Amino acid sequence: MYKNHMNSIQKITILSLVFSVLATPVLAETLTGSNYRIEDATIDGGGENSASANYRSVDSIGAVSDSGSSSTNFRSLLGFIWPAYPGVPGAPTLTNTGGTLYNSLDFVIAIGGNSSDTEYAIAISSDNFVTTNYVQTDDTVSTTEAWQTFTNWGSGSGERIVGLTPSTTYKIKVKARHGADTETGFSSEASASTSSPSLAITFSGVASSTSVAGETTTITTTSNAITYGSLVVSTPAVAAHTVTVSTNGVSGYTTTLQHDGELRTSAGADIDSVSGTNASPDVWPVAVTTGAFGYHTTDSVLCTGSTNRFSANNTYAAITTTPSEVACNTGPATSEATTLVYKLEIGSLQESGSYQNILTYITSAQY
Repeated sequence: MYKNHMNSIQKITILSLVFSVLATPVLAETLTGSNYRIEDATIDGGGENSASANYRSVDSIGAVSDSGSSSTNFRSLLGFIWPAYPGVPGAPTLTNTGGTLYNSLDFVIAIGGNSSDTEYAIAISSDNFVTTNYVQTDDTVSTTEAWQTFTNWGSGSGERIVGLTPSTTYKIKVKARHGADTETGFSSEASASTSSPSLAITFSGVASSTSVAGETTTITTTSNAITYGSLVVSTPAVAAHTVTVSTNGVSGYTTTLQHDGELRTSAGADIDSVSGTNASPDVWPVAVTTGAFGYHTTDSVLCTGSTNRFSANNTYAAITTTPSEVACNTGPATSEATTLVYKLEIGSLQESGSYQNILTYITSAQY
C-alpha cells in the first residue's frame, strides 16, 4: 500500500533589536555648604574640544591633575580642579583713636587663617545694616563692594575710613573670597562712634616779670585787656597775651590778629606802628623819636608765607586792620599755647595823651 508522507516544516523568524544609546547630560542636585553653593551642575561625556586663536584644549573627566598643558597664552589643567574655599574672617576692630575722630574711624581686619592671596570686602553701616555700604580701596565709603588682600587693607596696622558723619555710630563686618565664585558669609560685627567737631580757645593774661621770646614783661595783662599805664620816654614797655587752642579739626586751625586802627587819642593823635610787617617782621628800632608799637608771636612755624619768619627773637610786625596769621597748626591740636608779645615805646616828640585801640583775635578750625 502506498502512503504519501509529508514532512512538517517550521519557520522561525528572528527579530534583530537595535538599541541606540545616546549620551545625554545628567542633572545633578544642587550642592551647598557653609562657604559655597553650586546650582544646576551637569556631567557629560567629556573630551569636548575647545579652541580659539590663542589655544586649543581637549578636556576629559579624570582625577585631579596639575600637570596639564600650557603656552604663553593659556594653561589647561585636565581633570577635576577643586577651588580653594576661604574661611569666614575673624571679627574686625573699629576704633575712634584718641576719642577725637569726628569724620573718620580706624579699622583692622582679621584674616581668620586664610591664605595671603585671599581677598576681603568690608561692609559698613550707620543704621545696623538696613543700608549697607562698603569701604573702598581709597578708604572712602560707597555702595559697591571693593576687594583687597589683607596686605592691601593695611595688614595688622589697618587703615582709616574717611568721610564719615560726625556724632554717629558705625558698624563694620568683613567677608572673604578666593576667586570670584568662592565668597564667604560675613564675620562678626565691630562698632565705634565718631565724635563731634570741637574747637576750644582760651585767652589768658601774662604776669609782669615773665620771660617770653627774649623779652621780660613789664606789666601784667588780663584775658581781655592790656593796660600800659604811664610810659617813660625811651623806655620800652612789654606786655603779653597767651592764646591756647584745642581742636580735632583734621586740617588744624589758624589764629589771626587785627586792630581797629593805631593807638590813638580822642583828639586824633596816634602812635606809629613799627615798620616790620607780618610777612616780613623786623628788629625793634634802635632810636624812637615819636612812638613805636608792634607784636611778636612765639609760633615759630606758621602755615603761610615764610613759615619761620618769627623764629628769631626781636622780630616785630605792625598790627593792621587786615587779619594776619599769628598761630596755626595743620592738624589736630591739644592745648597748644601761643604767646603774643606787645612792645610799646615813645620818644620825646610823642604827643602826650591817653591812647587806646581794640585788638581782635579770630581762631578758626579747618574740618
